[in-house]
Amino acid sequence: MIKTSVVTTLLTSLFFLTACSGESLSKDEPTPSTNTPTRNISPNTTKSQDTGAKPSSNTSFKAELAIDLESAKNLLKENERSALDVLEKNLTALVEHDHKLYRFGFVDDRLADAMDFYYGEQFQYMFSNIESIEKKEANYNQLHITVLGERLDTTTDTIEKVKMMYAIRQNEQGDWDIYTID
Repeated sequence: MIKTSVVTTLLTSLFFLTACSGESLSKDEPTPSTNTPTRNISPNTTKSQDTGAKPSSNTSFKAELAIDLESAKNLLKENERSALDVLEKNLTALVEHDHKLYRFGFVDDRLADAMDFYYGEQFQYMFSNIESIEKKEANYNQLHITVLGERLDTTTDTIEKVKMMYAIRQNEQGDWDIYTID
């Protein structure tokens, strides 16, 4: 009976300590699927993403695309490298507020309409890193490219961290299109 009480007290204490710390237990590595090689572009990237908006104390937020796409191309096969061109155009469109260019890379207009909430004149983006590139062969030669950065909302003057996963798939003609942003 005493052992049960002690174990219950210890587990309860551990639960409260974890809950009060404001942090959750995180997995070091995501569970990979059987056909998904993952290529981490920057192993020093923090895995925890605090997407809560914070007041902007820095008035010098600079909207920019600061990702080294050339080093990312070296991780892909020759026929996959043009997927990064589609990604670059979409990210550039977000940074430069070019709505026509933003809509250009999607597989169709319906999807572009559905993804329009990422675009907004009130948003300024700064993309800093590619966290990972995963190949999803079961999904019609699709790449999942996860991009990290920050977004300033000029209407509320808040900056939040962003983590956007692009699913880019090669069509029958060999062109790459964005199938979703998550």
